Amino acid sequence: MALAAIQTQILLPSKNGGRVPAAELLMIGYGAKQHIRRNALQHLSQEITMTKKSGSFSLEESLVELLIQGHIDREEAMLHALHPDDVDAMLRAKGHR
Repeated sequence: MALAAIQTQILLPSKNGGRVPAAELLMIGYGAKQHIRRNALQHLSQEITMTKKSGSFSLEESLVELLIQGHIDREEAMLHALHPDDVDAMLRAKGHR
């Protein structure tokens, strides 16, 4: 009942050397609590979409921002994306190819 958010993070090789973090954040709402209680964790990615106004964001959104900012290359983003098609769609929507 006390869980407020879940954040995951991976470190990716930066194009400029070193590493850069890509993250995913799920702000816990009623739906997420129900999925966790029922051990239906596969539905948590849908909860990210539903709680965007509360601050949630997906790993794919983080990867797209890192790509646009020039921190990582496309191959690295696609390798680590859970849904590579979403990365392509977001890039197209932002005018990047």
